[in-house]
Amino acid sequence: MGYYKELALKEAQQGWSFVDGDLVVCAKCFEDEAIKEFVRGRANTKKCSYCGRRSKKPIAAPMNDVLGLIGEGLHFEYADPVEENARDDGEWVIEPRHTADVLAGIDPVTDNMNVFDEIVNAFSDSSWVDKPLWAPSDDEALRYGWRDFVKAVKYHRRYVFLRPKKKNRGGGITQDKMLDRIGEVINEVGLVQTMEAGTRWFRARVHEPAEKYTSAVDLGTVPRKAAQSSNRMIPAGIPMFYGAGDAATAVAETYTPTPGKAAAVTVAKFETARDAWVVDLTALPEFPSLFDEGRRHLRAPISFLRDFVEDLAKPIAKDGREHIEYVPTQIVTEYLRYVFRTETGHRVRGVIYQSARNGGGKCCVLFFKNKHCCEAATGWENDKEKWLGLKGKPKRHLYP
Repeated sequence: MGYYKELALKEAQQGWSFVDGDLVVCAKCFEDEAIKEFVRGRANTKKCSYCGRRSKKPIAAPMNDVLGLIGEGLHFEYADPVEENARDDGEWVIEPRHTADVLAGIDPVTDNMNVFDEIVNAFSDSSWVDKPLWAPSDDEALRYGWRDFVKAVKYHRRYVFLRPKKKNRGGGITQDKMLDRIGEVINEVGLVQTMEAGTRWFRARVHEPAEKYTSAVDLGTVPRKAAQSSNRMIPAGIPMFYGAGDAATAVAETYTPTPGKAAAVTVAKFETARDAWVVDLTALPEFPSLFDEGRRHLRAPISFLRDFVEDLAKPIAKDGREHIEYVPTQIVTEYLRYVFRTETGHRVRGVIYQSARNGGGKCCVLFFKNKHCCEAATGWENDKEKWLGLKGKPKRHLYP
């Protein structure tokens, strides 16, 4: 096979045309951080062909290498319409997009118009449609699945939703598989974190002004017989430690003023005895670039988790229906407590999430009972049954 025929065949297979092999481009010609890092790793020339920048050290990489990276990224989420699309009387059912339109819809790849034009020209024979075109994408399947799960457990099947189901109408993940998929996503994205020994959590107890509470038994996890109320993560009757990362958030999460009624809120500070695995929903990583070879597979799960975490943080009105609204997240909490395992096979001890009442604050639900709480006396952390030690003197606040 001749050189030019072989070159044309390779260009047809890869979906873009080679540029002059002497053309090199520097990291400063791009806005996308993944492309910048790629260029820095392959830099072999001291002058950029596009912006003219010079350096004593290599700063520019072959443009054809960069085009290869861009092609791989585009093919990760987009397809040739011949592969995915369909025609009706010779016309595309869904109009394909040109490369310039696709790049315009991605976070800025480059502000250098010479570089942008070079990329578009290299892909001038390509057009694109979403992949997959006729089915939900991975993040859509997660979103649709969560939407259907929420609807099912709130209004249809609260206790027997795990019965196998062949498919959902919208193409999302079925309800019986949704919790396991959330668990897989949590592990994929890396939301299992170490809650280090000595981590401090604040817990607030609302009570009558005449009452006083000072002990870990009174201010820690409520005893089972007193677990009569529920919240976003904890159902009535199942005691868990509900706390916050700071005193203000602890008060905001527990105390709602009632006109004409005085109340007291006592805030206690607890400290963890030893390291523990937790699911930290506040530790979402940055959304990866389409051109990040090592992390672009996380785009769908991170996109879903962003919406999932935002859903958790939405305020819920105390209008009598809050117990229905709490059901989906209470089920997720119970799944994480009893079924979920880390990639190394460990159980987690709690969930950390953003406060719905104090925007910048963190909340936690830790899977510890009243018996796991104690005063933080000398050597308390050596008692393997104790997990949370009351530190210092609790602070009592009066509200008119």
